[in-house]
Amino acid sequence: MYVSGELMYNPDMEPRIAVCGHTSPLIEATLALAFEHHGHAAIDLSLIPTDLGSVVFHTHTLRSLSAGSDLEIRYHLPLGYREIGHADAAEADLALAWMTEAVSHVALAGGGFLTVHAGLPGDATRARIAATTSRLAEVVAHGENLGVRVCLENLRWGLTSDPDEFMGLVTGSGALVTLDIGHAASSDVAARGFGAEQFARMVAPYVRNAHVYEREESCHIAPLDLVTLTAPLDVLLDETGCDWWVVELTDVEEARRTRAMLVEFLAQAPVRLAG
Repeated sequence: MYVSGELMYNPDMEPRIAVCGHTSPLIEATLALAFEHHGHAAIDLSLIPTDLGSVVFHTHTLRSLSAGSDLEIRYHLPLGYREIGHADAAEADLALAWMTEAVSHVALAGGGFLTVHAGLPGDATRARIAATTSRLAEVVAHGENLGVRVCLENLRWGLTSDPDEFMGLVTGSGALVTLDIGHAASSDVAARGFGAEQFARMVAPYVRNAHVYEREESCHIAPLDLVTLTAPLDVLLDETGCDWWVVELTDVEEARRTRAMLVEFLAQAPVRLAG
Protein backbone atom coordinates (compact mmCIF):
# COMPACT_ATOMS: atom_id res chain seq x y z
CA MET A 1 0.00 0.00 0.00
CA TYR A 2 1.29 3.47 -0.88
CA VAL A 3 0.02 6.76 0.49
CA SER A 4 1.44 10.06 -0.84
CA GLY A 5 4.39 8.17 -2.25
CA GLU A 6 5.33 6.65 1.10
CA LEU A 7 5.44 2.92 1.84
CA MET A 8 2.89 2.25 4.57
CA TYR A 9 2.68 -0.50 7.16
CA ASN A 10 0.03 -3.11 6.50
CA PRO A 11 -0.55 -6.62 7.89
CA ASP A 12 1.26 -8.27 4.97
CA MET A 13 4.45 -6.57 6.18
CA GLU A 14 4.13 -7.65 9.81
CA PRO A 15 7.16 -9.11 11.57
CA ARG A 16 7.43 -12.78 12.25
CA ILE A 17 6.94 -13.64 15.90
CA ALA A 18 9.59 -16.18 16.80
CA VAL A 19 10.01 -18.52 19.74
CA CYS A 20 13.35 -19.44 21.27
CA GLY A 21 14.87 -22.73 20.30
CA HIS A 22 15.31 -23.49 24.02
CA THR A 23 11.74 -22.69 25.11
CA SER A 24 11.16 -26.44 25.26
CA PRO A 25 13.86 -29.08 25.88
CA LEU A 26 12.30 -31.18 23.11
CA ILE A 27 12.93 -29.96 19.59
CA GLU A 28 9.60 -31.39 18.41
CA ALA A 29 7.75 -29.40 21.08
CA THR A 30 9.55 -26.21 20.11
CA LEU A 31 8.63 -26.74 16.48
CA ALA A 32 5.00 -27.44 17.36
CA LEU A 33 4.86 -24.24 19.41
CA ALA A 34 6.41 -22.27 16.58
CA PHE A 35 3.87 -23.53 14.04
CA GLU A 36 0.89 -22.47 16.15
CA HIS A 37 1.10 -18.97 14.67
CA HIS A 38 -0.59 -18.50 11.27
CA GLY A 39 0.74 -21.80 9.94
CA HIS A 40 4.33 -20.66 9.60
CA ALA A 41 7.15 -21.10 12.06
CA ALA A 42 9.84 -18.75 13.27
CA ILE A 43 12.56 -20.02 15.60
CA ASP A 44 15.47 -18.14 17.14
CA LEU A 45 18.00 -20.92 17.61
CA SER A 46 20.88 -20.63 20.08
CA LEU A 47 24.20 -22.19 19.20
CA ILE A 48 25.88 -24.51 21.69
CA PRO A 49 29.00 -22.57 22.76
CA THR A 50 31.18 -25.67 23.11
CA ASP A 51 29.89 -27.33 19.93
CA LEU A 52 29.27 -24.62 17.34
CA GLY A 53 29.14 -27.06 14.45
CA SER A 54 26.09 -28.82 15.88
CA VAL A 55 23.94 -25.92 14.69
CA VAL A 56 24.07 -27.39 11.18
CA PHE A 57 22.64 -30.69 12.43
CA HIS A 58 20.00 -29.00 14.57
CA THR A 59 18.93 -26.81 11.67
CA HIS A 60 18.67 -29.83 9.39
CA THR A 61 16.60 -31.64 12.02
CA LEU A 62 14.17 -28.73 12.37
CA ARG A 63 13.76 -28.44 8.62
CA SER A 64 13.27 -32.19 8.23
CA LEU A 65 10.61 -32.24 10.94
CA SER A 66 8.84 -29.26 9.39
CA ALA A 67 8.41 -31.32 6.19
CA GLY A 68 8.86 -28.46 3.78
CA SER A 69 6.52 -26.09 5.62
CA ASP A 70 7.23 -22.39 5.94
CA LEU A 71 10.02 -22.20 8.51
CA GLU A 72 12.47 -19.36 9.14
CA ILE A 73 15.38 -19.72 11.53
CA ARG A 74 17.68 -17.03 12.85
CA TYR A 75 20.56 -17.61 15.22
CA HIS A 76 21.84 -16.45 18.60
CA LEU A 77 25.30 -16.90 20.12
CA PRO A 78 24.94 -17.12 23.91
CA LEU A 79 26.77 -14.77 26.25
CA GLY A 80 29.28 -16.00 28.79
CA TYR A 81 31.46 -18.66 27.19
CA ARG A 82 34.02 -16.39 25.53
CA GLU A 83 34.21 -12.60 25.62
CA ILE A 84 35.28 -10.49 22.65
CA GLY A 85 35.67 -7.53 25.00
CA HIS A 86 37.89 -9.36 27.49
CA ALA A 87 40.55 -7.26 29.24
CA ASP A 88 43.12 -9.94 28.42
CA ALA A 89 43.94 -9.53 24.72
CA ALA A 90 44.77 -13.22 24.33
CA GLU A 91 41.37 -14.21 25.72
CA ALA A 92 39.67 -11.62 23.52
CA ASP A 93 41.44 -13.01 20.46
CA LEU A 94 40.23 -16.51 21.34
CA ALA A 95 36.73 -15.08 21.52
CA LEU A 96 37.20 -13.45 18.12
CA ALA A 97 38.16 -16.79 16.58
CA TRP A 98 35.21 -18.48 18.32
CA MET A 99 32.73 -15.84 17.18
CA THR A 100 34.08 -15.95 13.62
CA GLU A 101 33.71 -19.73 13.63
CA ALA A 102 30.11 -19.32 14.79
CA VAL A 103 29.40 -17.10 11.79
CA SER A 104 30.86 -19.75 9.49
CA HIS A 105 28.65 -22.48 10.94
CA VAL A 106 25.54 -20.28 10.68
CA ALA A 107 26.38 -19.76 7.01
CA LEU A 108 26.76 -23.53 6.54
CA ALA A 109 23.34 -23.95 8.15
CA GLY A 110 21.87 -21.56 5.60
CA GLY A 111 21.32 -18.77 8.11
CA GLY A 112 21.27 -15.07 7.36
CA PHE A 113 21.34 -13.50 10.84
CA LEU A 114 23.41 -14.06 13.98
CA THR A 115 22.98 -12.15 17.25
CA VAL A 116 26.15 -11.65 19.31
CA HIS A 117 27.15 -9.84 22.52
CA ALA A 118 29.98 -7.73 23.86
CA GLY A 119 30.05 -8.01 27.64
CA LEU A 120 32.20 -4.96 28.33
CA PRO A 121 31.90 -3.44 31.81
CA GLY A 122 30.64 0.09 32.11
CA ASP A 123 34.07 1.32 33.22
CA ALA A 124 36.00 -0.22 30.31
CA THR A 125 38.90 1.91 29.09
CA ARG A 126 38.74 3.64 25.73
CA ALA A 127 41.56 1.40 24.50
CA ARG A 128 39.61 -1.72 25.46
CA ILE A 129 36.48 -0.40 23.77
CA ALA A 130 38.43 0.43 20.62
CA ALA A 131 39.98 -3.06 20.53
CA THR A 132 36.56 -4.64 20.99
CA THR A 133 35.11 -2.51 18.20
CA SER A 134 37.93 -3.59 15.90
CA ARG A 135 37.41 -7.28 16.67
CA LEU A 136 33.66 -6.97 16.20
CA ALA A 137 34.29 -5.30 12.83
CA GLU A 138 36.24 -8.40 11.79
CA VAL A 139 33.30 -10.61 12.72
CA VAL A 140 30.91 -8.35 10.81
CA ALA A 141 33.14 -8.38 7.72
CA HIS A 142 33.40 -12.18 7.85
CA GLY A 143 29.63 -12.35 8.04
CA GLU A 144 29.22 -10.03 5.07
CA ASN A 145 31.49 -12.29 3.02
CA LEU A 146 29.29 -15.29 3.87
CA GLY A 147 25.89 -13.60 3.67
CA VAL A 148 25.35 -13.54 7.43
CA ARG A 149 24.32 -10.25 9.03
CA VAL A 150 25.86 -9.91 12.47
CA CYS A 151 23.66 -8.10 15.01
CA LEU A 152 24.87 -6.79 18.37
CA GLU A 153 22.48 -7.11 21.32
CA ASN A 154 22.21 -4.53 24.10
CA LEU A 155 22.57 -5.92 27.61
CA ARG A 156 20.92 -4.87 30.87
CA TRP A 157 24.29 -4.10 32.43
CA GLY A 158 27.69 -2.88 31.36
CA LEU A 159 28.77 -0.77 28.43
CA THR A 160 26.10 -1.92 25.98
CA SER A 161 23.34 -0.86 28.36
CA ASP A 162 24.43 2.73 27.69
CA PRO A 163 22.80 3.86 24.42
CA ASP A 164 25.65 6.17 23.40
CA GLU A 165 28.34 3.57 24.03
CA PHE A 166 26.23 0.89 22.36
CA MET A 167 25.81 3.05 19.27
CA GLY A 168 29.56 3.63 19.22
CA LEU A 169 30.16 -0.12 19.00
CA VAL A 170 27.49 -0.50 16.33
CA THR A 171 28.61 2.31 14.05
CA GLY A 172 32.29 1.61 14.62
CA SER A 173 32.01 -2.06 13.71
CA GLY A 174 29.31 -1.98 11.05
CA ALA A 175 27.10 -4.34 13.05
CA LEU A 176 23.33 -4.27 12.92
CA VAL A 177 21.24 -4.39 16.11
CA THR A 178 19.19 -6.91 18.03
CA LEU A 179 17.14 -4.73 20.36
CA ASP A 180 16.44 -6.47 23.66
CA ILE A 181 13.43 -4.55 24.98
CA GLY A 182 13.55 -6.22 28.39
CA HIS A 183 17.20 -5.27 28.85
CA ALA A 184 16.56 -1.70 27.75
CA ALA A 185 13.65 -1.44 30.20
CA SER A 186 15.61 -2.84 33.15
CA SER A 187 19.00 -1.11 33.00
CA ASP A 188 20.41 1.60 35.22
CA VAL A 189 20.01 3.95 32.27
CA ALA A 190 16.28 3.16 32.20
CA ALA A 191 16.05 3.88 35.92
CA ARG A 192 17.40 7.35 35.13
CA GLY A 193 14.63 7.94 32.59
CA PHE A 194 16.02 6.68 29.27
CA GLY A 195 13.78 3.66 28.81
CA ALA A 196 13.05 1.09 26.14
CA GLU A 197 11.11 3.48 23.91
CA GLN A 198 13.95 5.99 23.83
CA PHE A 199 16.55 3.26 23.33
CA ALA A 200 14.52 1.81 20.45
CA ARG A 201 14.22 5.19 18.78
CA MET A 202 17.95 5.85 19.08
CA VAL A 203 19.00 2.55 17.46
CA ALA A 204 16.05 2.36 15.04
CA PRO A 205 17.97 2.59 11.73
CA TYR A 206 20.03 -0.47 12.65
CA VAL A 207 17.46 -2.79 14.24
CA ARG A 208 16.78 -6.09 12.46
CA ASN A 209 15.73 -8.31 15.40
CA ALA A 210 13.97 -7.66 18.70
CA HIS A 211 13.69 -9.63 21.93
CA VAL A 212 10.27 -9.00 23.40
CA TYR A 213 9.38 -9.50 27.06
CA GLU A 214 8.53 -7.19 29.98
CA ARG A 215 11.81 -6.84 31.87
CA GLU A 216 14.77 -8.75 33.26
CA GLU A 217 15.33 -9.43 36.95
CA SER A 218 16.92 -12.77 37.88
CA CYS A 219 15.23 -14.07 34.72
CA HIS A 220 13.09 -12.76 31.89
CA ILE A 221 9.65 -11.65 33.07
CA ALA A 222 6.63 -12.26 30.85
CA PRO A 223 4.18 -9.38 30.35
CA LEU A 224 0.70 -9.59 31.85
CA ASP A 225 -0.41 -7.12 29.18
CA LEU A 226 1.28 -4.88 26.60
CA VAL A 227 0.84 -1.57 28.41
CA THR A 228 4.56 -0.95 28.95
CA LEU A 229 5.62 -2.67 25.73
CA THR A 230 3.33 -0.74 23.38
CA ALA A 231 5.59 2.32 23.07
CA PRO A 232 8.77 0.45 22.04
CA LEU A 233 6.74 -1.88 19.81
CA ASP A 234 5.26 1.15 18.07
CA VAL A 235 8.78 2.40 17.43
CA LEU A 236 9.69 -0.97 15.91
CA LEU A 237 6.76 -0.70 13.51
CA ASP A 238 7.08 3.01 12.74
CA GLU A 239 10.80 3.58 12.55
CA THR A 240 12.72 0.34 11.93
CA GLY A 241 13.21 -2.40 9.39
CA CYS A 242 12.82 -5.01 12.13
CA ASP A 243 10.84 -8.00 10.89
CA TRP A 244 11.76 -10.50 13.63
CA TRP A 245 10.25 -10.34 17.13
CA VAL A 246 11.50 -13.05 19.46
CA VAL A 247 9.40 -13.99 22.48
CA GLU A 248 12.45 -14.58 24.66
CA LEU A 249 10.81 -16.63 27.39
CA THR A 250 11.59 -20.18 28.46
CA ASP A 251 8.21 -21.09 29.94
CA VAL A 252 6.02 -22.55 27.19
CA GLU A 253 2.72 -21.18 28.48
CA GLU A 254 4.18 -17.72 29.07
CA ALA A 255 5.64 -17.75 25.57
CA ARG A 256 2.33 -18.87 24.09
CA ARG A 257 0.37 -16.20 25.96
CA THR A 258 2.83 -13.43 25.08
CA ARG A 259 2.84 -14.38 21.43
CA ALA A 260 -0.96 -14.32 21.36
CA MET A 261 -0.89 -10.77 22.73
CA LEU A 262 1.62 -9.74 20.07
CA VAL A 263 -0.51 -11.29 17.32
CA GLU A 264 -3.49 -9.28 18.56
CA PHE A 265 -1.35 -6.14 18.79
CA LEU A 266 -0.30 -6.50 15.15
CA ALA A 267 -3.85 -7.27 14.04
CA GLN A 268 -4.99 -3.98 15.55
CA ALA A 269 -2.02 -1.93 14.34
CA PRO A 270 -3.16 1.06 12.27
CA VAL A 271 -1.84 1.76 8.81
CA ARG A 272 1.40 3.62 9.42
CA LEU A 273 4.67 4.72 7.88
CA ALA A 274 7.07 1.79 7.65
CA GLY A 275 10.23 3.63 6.76
